[in-house]
Amino acid sequence: MAEMRGSMTEAPGEYAGILFIGDPHIAASPPGFRLDDYAQTVLNKLAFSLETAARRRCLPIILGDLFHVPRDNPNSLLVALIEMFRPHIPWVLVGNHDKYEARFTRDVSLAVLDAAGVIRLLDREGPVASLIVAGKRTLIGASPDWTPIPATVDPIGHDYVLWLTHHDLAFPGYEAARTNLREIPGVDLAVNGHIHTPKPPQRFGQTLWLNPGSLTRISRSLYTQSVRPVITMWIPGVPDLEVFEVPHQPFDEVFPALDAVDGPDYAPVDESMFIRGLENLALRKTSEGVGLRAFLEVNLVSENPVDKIIWELYEETVHYGKEGPQD
Repeated sequence: MAEMRGSMTEAPGEYAGILFIGDPHIAASPPGFRLDDYAQTVLNKLAFSLETAARRRCLPIILGDLFHVPRDNPNSLLVALIEMFRPHIPWVLVGNHDKYEARFTRDVSLAVLDAAGVIRLLDREGPVASLIVAGKRTLIGASPDWTPIPATVDPIGHDYVLWLTHHDLAFPGYEAARTNLREIPGVDLAVNGHIHTPKPPQRFGQTLWLNPGSLTRISRSLYTQSVRPVITMWIPGVPDLEVFEVPHQPFDEVFPALDAVDGPDYAPVDESMFIRGLENLALRKTSEGVGLRAFLEVNLVSENPVDKIIWELYEETVHYGKEGPQD
């Protein structure tokens, strides 16, 4: 059972709701295949999200991966975020991209924003705050990247319990899932970052699971072509979540044109095309590996046993690099 932490606070003021902002992945250089002024694009989306939260008197919560790379982001980008965040003080969950070598340390960019006092950092698992939302006493807890999701939570007199996660959860259609969705007794709403594509809400007993998707599009595929970035507002006691589409450019203006082998509805490609794709990828290496993941996602067939082995090797390599050898 999740226990109360000594750092849990009684948050000042009251809110009309809570606004969830999926992984922004802000970076000075465009990740993957993006063609636009990526940093400014993400800043504009964040500004829209925070202005929406202020207009609706909502608490803004960023669901992890505020940054695309954990450190060495230019000072100009950090200053822009500090100036934008100062009037709003968003809460920010620690995601896997916010850590360096799988650890959150004081030399990562998110720690700079925390030290500047412009965010409420959620870097530990457990209940973190008690606040009034739409007249209801609401407990908020968090499970940042690679921390346990509680088996049960004691609401300790609260009307509603909200839990924040950043995990590979088994939402429909997400094949990289590591953790099954389940009821968390005591939790009314669990909201997940990390999975970039929006997923339909899933109910398990008392717990409704929500995955609103990323604020920005990184992967280039037929599926991403249909994605519309959104932010989501929750009001306790109101059965329907309110979804706001975030202003964004058409897919064809921020990504190169798709070709015959892109997207989830691909047909099997011959070995020479696969090898040429890998060769092209090697020529445009990305420090975060997003290009490789996107390439494998759109070219590997899950039913093919060889492709399955390739994907497992990729997953092992990535997690080995982040976490070191596992016993």
